[in-house]
Amino acid sequence: MFQIAAEMNLSETAFIIPKNASGPNAFQEASQFGLRWFTPTEEVKLCGHATLATSYVLFNKIGNKSTELRFDTLSGELAVRRGLDGLLDMTFPLDAPEPVEITDDVKLLVASIYGEYHESIEVGLSPSLNYLVVHDPDANETDIVNLDPNITPEAYAAGKRVGVIAVIATAKGTQKDFHSRVFGPWVGIAEDPVTGSAHTVLAPFWQGRLSKKSFSAEQSSKRVGHLEVDIVSDTHVQVSGKAVAVFEGYITL
Repeated sequence: MFQIAAEMNLSETAFIIPKNASGPNAFQEASQFGLRWFTPTEEVKLCGHATLATSYVLFNKIGNKSTELRFDTLSGELAVRRGLDGLLDMTFPLDAPEPVEITDDVKLLVASIYGEYHESIEVGLSPSLNYLVVHDPDANETDIVNLDPNITPEAYAAGKRVGVIAVIATAKGTQKDFHSRVFGPWVGIAEDPVTGSAHTVLAPFWQGRLSKKSFSAEQSSKRVGHLEVDIVSDTHVQVSGKAVAVFEGYITL
């Protein structure tokens, strides 16, 4: 799986195994699957867009008839349901960021994203997935779009010492509730285009600041991703999105 993911060289590659069905029609008949995700360099605990893609393929390409799929993963059991208007509704564990000590390493990480560190910048670390959330209250959505990070070898080493897998820069939006970008060279991804797992962190981060539990969000990468995010309980968040198939093929092992 590591070798295949490295060959694909995408943000994540997903691998699935049917769990509650067997035989030639197992992928069509199963509703429970084992699911693992790999970047080109690491196995990760949670990946939203690869889960979205997996569910889309099972529902629309393989012909699975289930209304809900359940996946056994490193983040526990995840559920994906057929939603309205082609949406797929994914339920993930919520991972609220917690305040971190502002060390020299943290300051260097923030500066590598924003160009400088100043004391008004909010910084939090999610305890499960180890995303570092960085919020400059003076920044807007245009500032997020225009970020040009410079993650030097020194900043990369600082991230390793802090234990992050990625840094999320985020700002309040106008047409959208919030915008974000996700940078993860620590797991082999310079910038992830759309990151469902990051929104398990962003939803609780913005909950108190916007006094709401349902969000329309944009990940402002070059590809741009639009997500609908709902905090559905004290422990889980629902992330909804659409997928399309862009190519199909076979791998010869």
